[in-house]
Amino acid sequence: MNLLAGSTGFLGGNILNELGLIESQTIALSRRNIPNLPNNAQELIIDFDNLPELEIPNINHVFLSLGHPLYYHNVMGLMSKSLKKNLYQVEFTYQLEIAKKAKKAGADNISLISAVGANSNSMNYYLKTKGALEEEIINLGFKSTNIFQPGHLMGNKFRFDIFLADSVSFVFDPFLHGPMKKFRSIPAKKLSKFVVNNSLNEKTGIHYFKFNDFIGKSH
Repeated sequence: MNLLAGSTGFLGGNILNELGLIESQTIALSRRNIPNLPNNAQELIIDFDNLPELEIPNINHVFLSLGHPLYYHNVMGLMSKSLKKNLYQVEFTYQLEIAKKAKKAGADNISLISAVGANSNSMNYYLKTKGALEEEIINLGFKSTNIFQPGHLMGNKFRFDIFLADSVSFVFDPFLHGPMKKFRSIPAKKLSKFVVNNSLNEKTGIHYFKFNDFIGKSH
């Protein structure tokens, strides 16, 4: 049994669909009802501000894909103090609390959607928060820990700023080589399929995945 946090988000929704395609039983955490819920999934409507009261049934694998809504310039580092506070609450506090509860509920395996460049010492608040969460998740000591570090996620047609970022990525991605190649963009559907296929094998240890892993070494 899987637990998915972030099931109504852009990437989380794709992960939920991929889990549905392989008929993997999943509990989808959400603030609201989930449209087109896969037959193998059940939703658990919760109040994220009251996570200490959350009771999770016995599970094996937890997927963390919660994200606070951000514009492209926010990801690049331009954030107000209030936005930083809200980002930290959702992407660090909520996800860490869910991970702790999942482990107590029997989960041996965890998959975290992070970001390329995540580093707890970064000057970029977004990447600093992502890096700090990675460290805390590792410290929880799951049997299998998978950390996915994608660049820009392509394919969200409902956001103009992301559509613009898609266009910029289309132009500049081919020029990113060597150490910079990890910053190339990745379609959300392609990433979600990779996340599912490389999580449920439950290999022992800590595993990081970046762009070359997502698309294959030959690309």
